[in-house]
Amino acid sequence: MENISKIVVARTSGKKIGYVIDVAVDLKSLSKIGYYIVDEESESEFLLKGDDILSISQDFVLIDDVSKLEFVSSRTLLIGKEVLDENGLSLGVLKKICFKGNRCEKLVTDKCEILYKNFKEVGDDVIFVGFKKRTSKRKFPSWLQSDERLVQIQSLQQQNLMPEKIVLSSSFYVGKISSEDITGYNNEKIISKGEVISRLTVEKAKRHNKLNQLFFAIKR
Repeated sequence: MENISKIVVARTSGKKIGYVIDVAVDLKSLSKIGYYIVDEESESEFLLKGDDILSISQDFVLIDDVSKLEFVSSRTLLIGKEVLDENGLSLGVLKKICFKGNRCEKLVTDKCEILYKNFKEVGDDVIFVGFKKRTSKRKFPSWLQSDERLVQIQSLQQQNLMPEKIVLSSSFYVGKISSEDITGYNNEKIISKGEVISRLTVEKAKRHNKLNQLFFAIKR
């Protein structure tokens, strides 16, 4: 992240106070509030609030004096935390938080990127995110939502009248076999050819907007 390892200097004394080791983030909003500083001699950590920074150059962070630093006995490390969705599915380990100004723009894990609007909360060991289900503006007869109407759906498919999104319950897919490999965002594997579809597969397909592809990949 930006400004990590830069030396912090007090303008009044010209003394090097320490260096930046991490971005300080409000855990409720993930907004940036400043930086964490470490003193090399004492190895003590301090909070430097953004409002107390006079300027930041290529190599240094300039503050008025050491009184602007707040001692911190402990801090919550976000980088390295597991990111889970509302169903407990792992979305990877947090590698980076991207900011636009002081506002969090997105979370980057070793598996994917997650927009801030999907952030829910920071737990003791994990970060929770959630995804709103998209609802189609078009309305279809209620029988399209039934597992027992596959024949009618296939008929619509042949007539090029297939709805924009397949609306079937998870139980329809479970136990069936995929006839192709399906990947999602950032090439994350959803299912391999010949693999049996599970409820976890269906949830991943929904999250990656691949439910239609999964439907057509089912071996008939």
